[in-house]
Amino acid sequence: MESVAVLGALGVAEEVSGAERAGRRVEAAVRQVLKKKKAKEPAGPDENLVCIISDLHVRIGRYQEAQLVRTVDDILALNPLPKYVLCLGDIAFLTGKVEEYAAAKVQLDRLAAAGMQVTLTMGNHDRRANFAEVFPEAAAQSLLQDRFVYKVETPRADFILLDSLQEGNDTKTWITPGALNEEQVQWLTAELSGRTGSKPLFVMAHHPLEEIKIEKLLMSCPSCIGFIYGHKHNWDPGWKHLNFKDRTMMRILCVPSTGHWGDIGFVLLRLGNDRATAELREREFFFPKPAPEGEPKPAVWTEIENENRDACCTFPYQRP
Repeated sequence: MESVAVLGALGVAEEVSGAERAGRRVEAAVRQVLKKKKAKEPAGPDENLVCIISDLHVRIGRYQEAQLVRTVDDILALNPLPKYVLCLGDIAFLTGKVEEYAAAKVQLDRLAAAGMQVTLTMGNHDRRANFAEVFPEAAAQSLLQDRFVYKVETPRADFILLDSLQEGNDTKTWITPGALNEEQVQWLTAELSGRTGSKPLFVMAHHPLEEIKIEKLLMSCPSCIGFIYGHKHNWDPGWKHLNFKDRTMMRILCVPSTGHWGDIGFVLLRLGNDRATAELREREFFFPKPAPEGEPKPAVWTEIENENRDACCTFPYQRP
């Protein structure tokens, strides 16, 4: 009787052990399925990834508007998504019409709906009052009362967006050169002199340094590592220096248009531990407008696209 009892107990133990093994196999299979599902899901916005766009020149019903739609599609297809989108002006086509801002907002709202923080400043084809009518929240968040100036703080770097628009009284024309008013220069001077840490800072505006004339001010701030601008519609990395007496210099970068003419696309800025790397995401090149449908584009356009493929620009956090 004892031997029968022992054998019975062994049988029960074997059955329990087998059930446990089966249970563990099921759990492992479930974990594998969940892991694969998670891998397929798009990642949330990356706080160390910044998208820079410029020169939208939205013209309703024309190719500029369609090009902006394509640019937004391309940004939304990124994985991971950038947490921040910075727009460097010329949102409207030529004279800052309300309906052009409304059309731009439809597309920019798609980025915001995906969890991206969108910040915009002015170019020479913009109008502040019309912009504020369509983007009242953005206008209210400006750090200055009569200019649209912003500071965007990320975990690894800060960004200051300046307003270089010179706005005339004639609503049917525009002033091409950029400039900063005295209040804005004073605010920037105080902001830069008040930076005591080593956190990297980028300063951005629509117009280049030779027009807004702040290179000496920027290079007086050790943590200011770069100046990024639009206006020229082309990818153009470079550097600025003050004199030949020392090594003081700063990286600069001109970014493309989303779809008006020139280099067409956007820039993705990856904020690393010791440097930031700007990557050009160029879709195409054309000038002064896209080639008509069915007509081959000039060979030089293709050559420019090939030259810009995989182009990048590095901003070391420690400036010379």
